[in-house]
Amino acid sequence: MIFLPLFLGLALLQWGFMGTIPLEVNEILRLADRESLTETGLIDHLSGHRIVLIGEAHDNPAHHAVQLKVIQALHARQPDMALALEMFPRTMQPHLDRWVAGELEEAAFLDAVEWYFTWGFEAELYLPILRFARDQRIPVLAMNLPRATVSQVRKQGMSELATEIRDTLPPICPATLDYRMMLEEIFNGHPMISKSGKFDHFVESQTLWDGVMADTIRRWSNEHPKSVVVGLAGAGHLLMGYGIPHQLRSRGMEDLVTLLPWTSGDSWIDPLAADYAWGTSETPETPPPASLGVILDDQRPDGAWIKGTQEGSRAAKAELKAGDRIVRLNDQQVSSRHALVRLVHGVPHGATVRLRLERAGEAQEIELPAAQHGHH
Repeated sequence: MIFLPLFLGLALLQWGFMGTIPLEVNEILRLADRESLTETGLIDHLSGHRIVLIGEAHDNPAHHAVQLKVIQALHARQPDMALALEMFPRTMQPHLDRWVAGELEEAAFLDAVEWYFTWGFEAELYLPILRFARDQRIPVLAMNLPRATVSQVRKQGMSELATEIRDTLPPICPATLDYRMMLEEIFNGHPMISKSGKFDHFVESQTLWDGVMADTIRRWSNEHPKSVVVGLAGAGHLLMGYGIPHQLRSRGMEDLVTLLPWTSGDSWIDPLAADYAWGTSETPETPPPASLGVILDDQRPDGAWIKGTQEGSRAAKAELKAGDRIVRLNDQQVSSRHALVRLVHGVPHGATVRLRLERAGEAQEIELPAAQHGHH
C-alpha cells in the first residue's frame, strides 16, 4: 500500500511543473530572482520571518537532512521556536509533550504515537529532528488530522462528518481556482484517488487537511508572539502557495516563507513553486522493511495477537496460528502490536528471529527467517 501523504506529495510534484530553473545538488536559490545563496545566506533570509515552512518528499533522507540543518541554524539565532509536524495528528499532542520533556525513551515514544500505524515511513528518517527538539526542549506541535477523518471526507464529503468532529474544526478557506485545477489533474490522473469519491469531496479533504495544519501554526503564533514556528509537511501542501500558505494568509498570517528541498533529478522547478529551493540528491534505493508474514489483530490492544498468516509466508510454513500471542522477539519484550512492528523494522533482512508465543495458555518457542515483504 502507498501511504496517501506520499502518494499525493509525489503526484503534486509531478503535476505539470516543467519550470525553467534547474537545480544542482546543494545549490540553494531564491526562486523569485534566481539568486544563488550560501547556507548562511539562506538562514539570513529565513530568520527574518515568523513562520518558516519546509517541504519534503517523505521518504527522501536528503530532504530531512536539509530540514534538520535549517532548524539547527534557525534555533541558534532564535531559541524561542516551535516545530509543527504533519506527521502527527493532534490527538498525539500529549505524547509529543512528554517526549520533549524527556519523559519517554525512544522506543516508548514510538509505541505511544504508534509511529508505523500513524505515519508509516521509517522512523530513522525523522528521529534526528525529533531528538534535536527533545535535546533543546523545542515544543513539537502535532498539526495533522487523524487519517480516518481525511479519508472519510475524501470519500463522503464534509457534510457527513459527525457533528462532534466538525465542531472541533477551524474555518476552512475554499481552494483557489488554480489549486482546484491542479487537484483536478491529479484526481483524474490517478484511479486510486478518483474511484474513492467525488472530486468536490477530494478538494474538501485537501483543503481541510491544509486548513487544520495552518490553524495549528496560527494558534501557536498568536499565543507566542515572539516565537518562530518551523512547519514540516509534504511538498504538495506548500507548492505554489496553494495549500498551507494560502490557508495561513486567509487567517491574516502574512509573515511566512517557504523552502522546498528539491531532488535535482526531478523536473526543473517552477519559479513560483516556493520562495526558496535547495537541490538535493535522489532518494536512495532501499530494501523494504523485514516482515514475519503475520497479520495482526487490530481489535486487541493488549498485545500482539495473530489474526492470520500471509499465504505462502514463512510464518504460515512455521504454522503460526490465529489466536497466538507473540510476547517476545529475540530478547525483546513485545508489549503491543506496534511494539512488534517496531522491532521487526529493526531486523536485518534474512536474519532468523526467535519468537516466544503463548498458544492456548502454553508457551512455545519458534524460529523463522524474516522476509522482505508482506504483513508484519
